[in-house]
Amino acid sequence: MDISMYSAEITSIISAILLAGLIAAYLRMYRDTHAQFSLGLTIFAGVLFVQNIISAYSMTTMTGLFGDPLPAYLLGINAAEVLGIAILFKTTIR
Repeated sequence: MDISMYSAEITSIISAILLAGLIAAYLRMYRDTHAQFSLGLTIFAGVLFVQNIISAYSMTTMTGLFGDPLPAYLLGINAAEVLGIAILFKTTIR
């Protein structure tokens, strides 16, 4: 497996872990406040969680189908996503 594809897969898994933490935090907020905004954030984080799980799975099982330049782009996209989710996670748990 190409190192950039492996790195893209790892960043996708990191995103999923951070999103699981966000889902737990948003569910706790919803339980305490019953605010619709918290419920919306929970659903949004859940959809992104599923997307990252599917992404990590597809990178693992279909590595041979990806062309040469694609892994670098996937790594860039996933790295940007991890950064954004990490900032949101840090802001949420404050």
